[in-house]
Amino acid sequence: MNDNGNKNEKHEKTKKKLKIAGPIIVLCGLVLAIMGFVDMIISTQNGEMPSLFWGMMAGLPLLGIGGMVCAMGYRREVAKYIKNESVPVINEAGEEIAPAVSAIARAAKSESGENLCPHCGKPNDDGAKFCRHCGNELLVTCPACGEKVKHGEFCDKCGAKLD
Repeated sequence: MNDNGNKNEKHEKTKKKLKIAGPIIVLCGLVLAIMGFVDMIISTQNGEMPSLFWGMMAGLPLLGIGGMVCAMGYRREVAKYIKNESVPVINEAGEEIAPAVSAIARAAKSESGENLCPHCGKPNDDGAKFCRHCGNELLVTCPACGEKVKHGEFCDKCGAKLD
């Protein structure tokens, strides 16, 4: 078996151990903490000193350590769960934002000199003479020089303002 296979196998064995040890540590910590809390409450009510206070002092850190061990052992499962919860939300947001992104892209393209139809405003290929969407002629006649030019604010032959 290659080196990566050995590492992966060793990793999976370690994860399995963490998945077993984590809950055991948490359970031990929980039992000790409850034992210490109960003893403290009962002793306080009876006016005595708690004799099992050490259980609380040992149990609380064990709860934290056990939780961290569980987190390491179950990291992949938690990450998959989070991914499966997040992806549909992200996809839905993408669908909702798509029209706005398309509008921004169209605006950016029109600023770059795209061949837009003066009648319907839709884009066409650069060499097209007629709109593929509405069929109208894409060129307009310049009122100053009479040349047929692409629709825009000014004539690209003489510079006159187009209507």
